[in-house]
Amino acid sequence: MRETIDIGIELGDTGSAIAVAEDGGARVLRNSEGRDRTPSAVSMPRPGSVLVGSVARQRLKAAPEDAYTGFVLKLGTAGDAYRFHRADVTRTAEQLAAEVLKSLCRDAAHERGEPPAAAVISVPASFTPEQHDATRRAAALAGLGETCPLLPEPVAVALAYGADGTAPRSGHRIVFSLGGSGFTAALVAEAGGEPRLLGHVAAPHLGGRNIDHAIVDELLMPAVVRDLALPDSALAKGRSRRNLAVLTWAAEEARIELSRAGETELFVDLKVDGREEMFSYTLTRGALDDLALPFYAQAVKLCRHLLAEHSLRPEDIDRLLLAGGATLAPGVREVLADPREGLGIRVDHSQDPTTVVVRGAALRAGTVPLPAASPAPARDEIAGLLRETRAALGRCTSLLDQAGTGAPGRLRTAVALLRETVGRLDDGLRRGGAAGWHTSPRSRTRALALLRRLRDRLGELHGALTGDAGGKSRRPAPLGTGPGPALP
Repeated sequence: MRETIDIGIELGDTGSAIAVAEDGGARVLRNSEGRDRTPSAVSMPRPGSVLVGSVARQRLKAAPEDAYTGFVLKLGTAGDAYRFHRADVTRTAEQLAAEVLKSLCRDAAHERGEPPAAAVISVPASFTPEQHDATRRAAALAGLGETCPLLPEPVAVALAYGADGTAPRSGHRIVFSLGGSGFTAALVAEAGGEPRLLGHVAAPHLGGRNIDHAIVDELLMPAVVRDLALPDSALAKGRSRRNLAVLTWAAEEARIELSRAGETELFVDLKVDGREEMFSYTLTRGALDDLALPFYAQAVKLCRHLLAEHSLRPEDIDRLLLAGGATLAPGVREVLADPREGLGIRVDHSQDPTTVVVRGAALRAGTVPLPAASPAPARDEIAGLLRETRAALGRCTSLLDQAGTGAPGRLRTAVALLRETVGRLDDGLRRGGAAGWHTSPRSRTRALALLRRLRDRLGELHGALTGDAGGKSRRPAPLGTGPGPALP
């Protein structure tokens, strides 16, 4: 029986991953597509349908109004509502992050035969206490418990680089993390083999995503107008949300390809003035390096600033540790290796920068005791709360019937969705046996929490229909702003 958590998760803004500690190391668990990383993207193309990962990321091109990425860094911040128009729901960053975590847990369950009960989750060094709390809430929504340990990404990187035993047992390192959503330089001290974060600087405007936008603005959009013989006014018209989405997608794919090739060809279908136009463009590594050089130079400048803040010089640093897929670009490594343009610090290339964070999180998870399981709610407790919820649903339905066509359509939609969810929960409870979701202690806990939320939501709807909620007349929260009716 396992005594440690063993599971590490990197919850990234552009991509996420899950790994397990085993045999003194860490193994990345692949997703259903056989890939190490899952795009942190969620799409809801219709009510009740949730897509996560590559398929959701694909929909960023076809239906950008119903798919989102870039929500992890918005955890715990104001204004983090995401509207899915076709599904007619709104979700928070916590809820979307929870969907990504659920997807990773399903991948782990498929490979290991059981879903994770807990995980060590890596977080950016720049996260605030509020963002830490939001990350834990997302983990709880995903069924990973209320108290998942969090690990700063730079510490995870240092753990992974030190796992082979070649790292110094003391001294300083700089983690040079250049990912899709930004750049972070972190100073890490080694004391007895245990890394400790001393300080960091972060620049969200220096990530791979920003380089992609520069490719679109400075290379692709001017070429679209030129090659398709469009008037200058068409440049603004061509900047529809869909066109920008497909061009940015193509720019990202090309940037990644140029980590291995000298040039690559982009083919994009654009919609201009109501017609489809095929656009092609050849992007070379040289052109990309010229465009990205200011980003790399700014990252180096921030590293120097970090050293100065701690009264250190480059010769005081043992190694520069690379993290993030954007560090695979030859242009980055050439700048860092240059004695004048770089830092004059030995660059460590020994680890895969795309999985180094999640492997570090798994290594830490292998040392953290597994939390004690909380008592699962009994079947009778769930059945009782389900009866209470069904009664509240009946009262709301009765009031809607009395109101007739004068009842707000949005309230009718809310009650219909809640009725569907209650019916599915009731069916699951009645099935029982191995096929019943309630047989898992963790599923019972999550079902009970869901029923409580449904009951509270129905109370709000009832108050709105009667004109009195808690003694005051108020409207219910818009459908979808809560945790949302979905089976655990």
